[in-house]
Amino acid sequence: MSKISELVHGAAGYMDFVDYAETYKDDNKEFLRGDMWQLDWVPPRIVYWPGEKIMNARLNTVNVALNYGVTGIQKRTRGNFSIYQQTGQDTSGTLTLGFIDKEDQAITYFVTDWRNKCAEPQTKFSFRKDDLVADKITLHILNSSRIPVRTLEFYNCIIMDGTLDENGVDSDGTDRADIQLSMMF
Repeated sequence: MSKISELVHGAAGYMDFVDYAETYKDDNKEFLRGDMWQLDWVPPRIVYWPGEKIMNARLNTVNVALNYGVTGIQKRTRGNFSIYQQTGQDTSGTLTLGFIDKEDQAITYFVTDWRNKCAEPQTKFSFRKDDLVADKITLHILNSSRIPVRTLEFYNCIIMDGTLDENGVDSDGTDRADIQLSMMF
């Protein structure tokens, strides 16, 4: 009489990777945690900068929107055949950061100053683009031992939107701490 394990593993070699002890245990490797990351900035030159320590300490969420599509050349030949050659990738996208601000309003002032220097609301005066871009923002994705395992670099980041909580309520227990900063690169 055959054992169940012999029947399962003897099924013409298909799906023989399904074995907890050998495959799924995977030497007890850890999953990459979603809360282990750090941003390094080269901030805009003329915008108020609260410092990298404050920015990272108050940064609560990071959302990266990249276009992972590969672009290229397509040629059609006689007989209706298509030939493809992939030649590049779209490297633009958006980066949205969610902050929790404090009474000192450091993040609020940073976002507001950056917005206003792009286009002052009353006069529409704008500073030079070269002074308004964050030349480079680097996202380090870390493992549980705080060792970088992946790095994403975003160049020439410019503010798209910076939403502040300006609403008031009639009871305590609420705050105005949440700030969303969206940039394009």
